[in-house]
Amino acid sequence: MIPKVKAVTFDDFLTLRYPIKQREDIIYPILTTLKRKLDVNEEQFLRQYSKENQVYQTRLRKTLRETLLDDIVASVLVSCGYDSQTICGNVKEAVDCGLATRKAKWFPNVRRMLLMLRSEGYKLGLISNTHWRFLPSLRKQFKEFFDVITLSYEHGYIKPHPSIFMTTLEKLKVNPNQSLHVGDDPIADIQGARSVGMRTVFVKRREAKTKADIEVKRITELTTLL
Repeated sequence: MIPKVKAVTFDDFLTLRYPIKQREDIIYPILTTLKRKLDVNEEQFLRQYSKENQVYQTRLRKTLRETLLDDIVASVLVSCGYDSQTICGNVKEAVDCGLATRKAKWFPNVRRMLLMLRSEGYKLGLISNTHWRFLPSLRKQFKEFFDVITLSYEHGYIKPHPSIFMTTLEKLKVNPNQSLHVGDDPIADIQGARSVGMRTVFVKRREAKTKADIEVKRITELTTLL
């Protein structure tokens, strides 16, 4: 049992949900929409996107600073000669189309577990590393379960940066030693949460060594720990 826990925060992908399709690059449905709207040259666009994405990934590793996918796509279009003042609407529409193709499923019984924890009085938070916007329908779905939703593209930093955890805890109005973070990434989730004084549960979906307080194979085991 884990005593004195008032709040539980969760990672999203591979903790609560998993993608239905593997390794399908979101940029292709985005490009398809842009080609209809702006007659974008596919080869030029993909070449520029590859460069921008490499810069983004390098900066992310070094600084943990997040960048919204929309901004990357807009930067690519500017590099291709488009006017930044006239492409905003097209970028949003194209990214929306790309996001709509990315389907995910909840792991079995996870939603029931979240509702059970809320009914027992625990405050719940979501802390997700993502530079993909949450569409309104998805945000509405998550608000059914979570008191606070912290997304890296809105916060500005990704896990394991301590600020993304502390901001969430401040909104939940709990201290780190009263909280528990649950995730599948040894660095982003476990190391990040421990760095601010949270207790941790590692969802062991892969072989990895962690300093988590507890390791579980199925996230629903959490109900027996609280």
